[in-house]
Amino acid sequence: MAGPPTFIELSREEQALELRSYLRSIGATLQEKATDNIEEDMKEIISKCDACLKTDLSDADIESFLCSIVSVIIGIGSMDVESNLVTAFSQKLSKFEEERFSNTILKTLWLLHGTVDPKLPARFQLYSDIIDVAKRNKQLLLVYGGIDSLNKSLLSISHSKKQKQSLLRQLHSALIENGHSELAAEVMIELLRNYTADDGKQAKDDAKRCIVSAIADPKTFLFEPLLSLTPVISLQNSPLHELLVIFVSGNLTNYLDFYKGHKDLIKSLALDHQANIHKMKLLTVMSLAEDSSILTFETIQQQVQITADQVEPFLLELFGTKFVRGRMDQAAKKVNISSTMYRTFSKQRWQMLRNSFFSWRSCLSVIEEGMKTVVSNSQTAI
Repeated sequence: MAGPPTFIELSREEQALELRSYLRSIGATLQEKATDNIEEDMKEIISKCDACLKTDLSDADIESFLCSIVSVIIGIGSMDVESNLVTAFSQKLSKFEEERFSNTILKTLWLLHGTVDPKLPARFQLYSDIIDVAKRNKQLLLVYGGIDSLNKSLLSISHSKKQKQSLLRQLHSALIENGHSELAAEVMIELLRNYTADDGKQAKDDAKRCIVSAIADPKTFLFEPLLSLTPVISLQNSPLHELLVIFVSGNLTNYLDFYKGHKDLIKSLALDHQANIHKMKLLTVMSLAEDSSILTFETIQQQVQITADQVEPFLLELFGTKFVRGRMDQAAKKVNISSTMYRTFSKQRWQMLRNSFFSWRSCLSVIEEGMKTVVSNSQTAI
């Protein structure tokens, strides 16, 4: 059997004929002669291109053949013609779920995505198909470099609001499934920013999903940014919004009181009550650390409702989050706090930060004047 076609100075029609011939040689049911229309010819070839995935061909030969198809598709005609072929090709490959070929399919589609005109309408659907393949392959980080990168490379190109929301929703779900909760939260916040007060039920549904995902994520401890999002604001006066506010600035007692009256809500949201308690214990001590540089073991024990012998292991876990830093003094039964992440940043805290910067600037000015005096005196002495 001949290897996959390699094109050297062939016309597009001749390349398509080589692809057709190769597919027939590996068992695909295609007419020997091509049509006079290159678009229709490539549509037929693409419809049978997965034949290479059902043979004993090497991965290298499969990749070479699929990349040959990519080379014919690029710039084949008008934007609409190329878009139709790109979509047909990506849909055909992305739906082939056999694990052995997932890497090859991902590489081929990613090559296609990086080669087509950035303004090609089909590029949006192509990236959606790539997400599906990368999710199955657990290689999302190869095709997603953060929301800023995605905005520049894809989301800034012309598209409908509905398209963007659908893609972000798909990406959020894929990142959650692959265990990238922090990146998923970033995507969900971007999704919610695209809603307005007029977007109604879908906006509220996504807001609910965002809140639940944040609460359930063991790595998420900062909730305040969610409160300013329009879809979240629309949930005000609801029990879910009340729960969010507790995770923003409340303590363990607040959560336990809420749970007594809303057990069914926690269950319906598929939230783990014990995990919520654990997170609220950490958040409670974070709040205590904001207001005091020294915390006694007794205070911690009382506030998070643990026994005396559980305090030290609890503090080690708290320090492990890196949101609170400090040093335990076992002999004195206290912990010295060196820094903490603020759960909320009020106007008063901004004012304190402003005052600190002004104080720092004044100190630098004093040092500068002192250095000038030293230099002046030394020059006079010389």
